[in-house]
Amino acid sequence: MQTILVANPKGGSGKTTLATNIAGWLAGKRQRVVLEDRDPQQSSAFWLSRRPALFPKVMSADDAQHAKKGEAPAWRVVDSAAGVHGDDLRDAVKAADILLIPVTPSVLDMAATARFLTKIAEYKAVKQGDLSTGLVGMRVDSRTHSSADLDEFMKSTGFPVVAQLRVTQVYVYCARDGASIFDLPRSRAEQDWEQWKPLTRWIARHAPSK
Repeated sequence: MQTILVANPKGGSGKTTLATNIAGWLAGKRQRVVLEDRDPQQSSAFWLSRRPALFPKVMSADDAQHAKKGEAPAWRVVDSAAGVHGDDLRDAVKAADILLIPVTPSVLDMAATARFLTKIAEYKAVKQGDLSTGLVGMRVDSRTHSSADLDEFMKSTGFPVVAQLRVTQVYVYCARDGASIFDLPRSRAEQDWEQWKPLTRWIARHAPSK
């Protein structure tokens, strides 16, 4: 099973939005995927509880645990807890194949992310390049100075900038309805599909063969 860890110790950085939409994308590609919610707020679990049965299936951790032989998930998407640190963070990073770090155009988010990146840069898998690690800009409005600051910050970190996703109510509606943007009709989500292409291609390119 391939594990995508979505992590940033700063609450409100967009971890759940990123994790649920990655899970929805994989499910739409007919991949068996489990969404594991490690945040005490259980936002991803709430999203799963509202997901319509007719949409491509995303397993909960309980579903995956009781899956029949041959039906076990091929992918695990982990929505990590805000404030994750110490041994919990080290263990999560060690178990991951891909690490995605969402960042919003906020001074506080960027400062917290800078500290987080300094910390994980000490980990052997990150230092040696064995763990594919990328940054994703969240709630980006290219017309604002704060988004320009975010772009400059991400480029300065030395980590790959995988994608920048716009600020839009589409993600709010998806969270409410248990949907991902990949479950929506083209008329509602085409612009967002285009923004996600670099991200989905990056995941596909960096996913190790198993």
